[in-house]
Amino acid sequence: MKTLKTILAGAMIVIGATALAQTAVMEEDFSSFKEQGWRAGSDTLACGKKKVDSKSNFKVTKVYGSEKITFGFKHAAVTPACSAKKTPSSVSNGYVEINKKEGSELTVGPFKEVSTVEVGASATGDVRGYALYKSVDGGAFTKVGEYIGAKSEGQDAQYGFNSTATINSKNVTLKFVPTICGKDEPALQTFRIHNIKVNK
Repeated sequence: MKTLKTILAGAMIVIGATALAQTAVMEEDFSSFKEQGWRAGSDTLACGKKKVDSKSNFKVTKVYGSEKITFGFKHAAVTPACSAKKTPSSVSNGYVEINKKEGSELTVGPFKEVSTVEVGASATGDVRGYALYKSVDGGAFTKVGEYIGAKSEGQDAQYGFNSTATINSKNVTLKFVPTICGKDEPALQTFRIHNIKVNK
């Protein structure tokens, strides 16, 4: 019995250490960002009617603790207040919308160290998602994975969906890009990033 208690106690210590090992270095919901990147005049329209400027290309730098992080927007736009298309949603208000055209992206970094990244996303169609890439030490971007909210998975991207990706890298920059998806005719699709939590 004593041996079993010792084993269980050891297991609890390991589980506790694992839980404590991850620390959030950035939590962003875009609520403090200036609205920009929308087609001329579109930023004055109601949520859901805004159109991304297909020529938008800008950067925003913010400080999170000791980390100075740059957000790079290419064929993308940001709004601090708009919500997911359907409610009740599983993501917060405010998002970056990334156009479905090739070359569209949101880059975030560099981070000194990343173990995992938690992302809340949504879209204007049910079977939609994004691809996540990472660059280490300024090198080429490599794919981490694709994350899709879909009815076939018991989800619907219009309500929002949450994903966690394992990164386990130092001096890393993340990149979100459109990916081929869709229920009837798969193609590159527009998507939205609502929440990003980066853990080390």
